[in-house]
Amino acid sequence: MFKKITQNAIGFLCLIIGSLVLNSCEKENISSIKNSRSFTLESKYTNTKYEINVLYPETYTPSNSYRTVYILDGDDYYKEATDVVAESNKEDIILIGIGYDGKNRRGIDYSYPKDNDFPTKSGGAREFINFINNELIPYIENELEIKSADKTLFGHSLGGYLALYLLFQQQQPNPFDNIIAASSNFMWYDAYLFDLEQQYFNINDTLNKNLYITVGDLEGASINLFYNAFKNKINQRSYIGLTLHSERLKNISHRNSPIISFKKGLYTIL
Repeated sequence: MFKKITQNAIGFLCLIIGSLVLNSCEKENISSIKNSRSFTLESKYTNTKYEINVLYPETYTPSNSYRTVYILDGDDYYKEATDVVAESNKEDIILIGIGYDGKNRRGIDYSYPKDNDFPTKSGGAREFINFINNELIPYIENELEIKSADKTLFGHSLGGYLALYLLFQQQQPNPFDNIIAASSNFMWYDAYLFDLEQQYFNINDTLNKNLYITVGDLEGASINLFYNAFKNKINQRSYIGLTLHSERLKNISHRNSPIISFKKGLYTIL
């Protein structure tokens, strides 16, 4: 499906992922962020150390429940996301940024299946999801004693792919109530997401989730084509319990869509 377009788009995809990897190596200085805590967590599933940053509300009370928002590519987006949360004046949100304590390996963690044509290693999403389900969330809720009223996952580009992959895969639990998927990489592995969604639909008519998806109108014809095809497909399904919000962002490119999408998604879903 869309195989020819996928092949034409792979060069663009590699440039985007390569750019994000390089940017992620430049750790943001977050030490000055008020009410933010940082720690590292090593995963036995991915054999990787992750840098986790947690933003608490100013009025944080341990006995209260909060809407926990997990952000992929925390190396890049955590600082800007904290600004969005601060501007929102929402005191019921706890922000959790997932980054790397060392080499960035988003190409592995955020992708499945493995693509032998991809220039670096790939296909480790299932192990990364195990890390989230069995190590990160338990640490947040048990060690930090944060009570979650609901959980949201935000991802951009390949991170958006992972968020949508988690939504439709059926091998592992999906702990998230809400998904914000910005400029998702629908082209991965010959548009595998479309096959995955079809497999889900074959045996399910219910999907009790909130989903917000975006694309920038300046991101190129191929990405917009995949986005429209996916949006239309999900609308046709009429899943019971699914609330779908979709937005084509005006005058927005791939590089400046993440935080704009995060802000809009936050206000739309939360």
